[in-house]
Amino acid sequence: MPVILGDARLTLAEAPDGAYDLIIVDAFSSDAIPIHLLTREAMAIYLKKLSAHGMVVVHVSNRHLELASVVAGIAAANGLTTLVSEGADIDEAANPYKFAATVAAVARNEEDFGDLAQSADWTLESPDPNQWVWSDDYSNIVGAVIRKLRE
Repeated sequence: MPVILGDARLTLAEAPDGAYDLIIVDAFSSDAIPIHLLTREAMAIYLKKLSAHGMVVVHVSNRHLELASVVAGIAAANGLTTLVSEGADIDEAANPYKFAATVAAVARNEEDFGDLAQSADWTLESPDPNQWVWSDDYSNIVGAVIRKLRE
């Protein structure tokens, strides 16, 4: 599988429409998040570049922010469906340098998820109607922090 380096949105904009079966968004480093990759507009670009039955997978693990619901919101705003996996149970007290990964998978419909849709490790994530969808003009980091604190 070829790996293409570059600014995700700029590089994807140059790709032919429908060129990818899978887009993996894993641009986070530590607790910094590139918000421009988690917006309604970014998801619209991903969708345009996906093949008819393609999938976007977003790594949203973060110690301080709850981001899976953000992905569900931007996906729903583009007519897409989201599954989330919280990963394996890890005793973080016994393993202070190991953390469970949270991953959101987005597709046009449940059939496009294939076996993931049947897996007990993945759950359907509906968008929260009380949560504003992140866009290039709006994000809510404080809300993401509060949701994480409530977990």
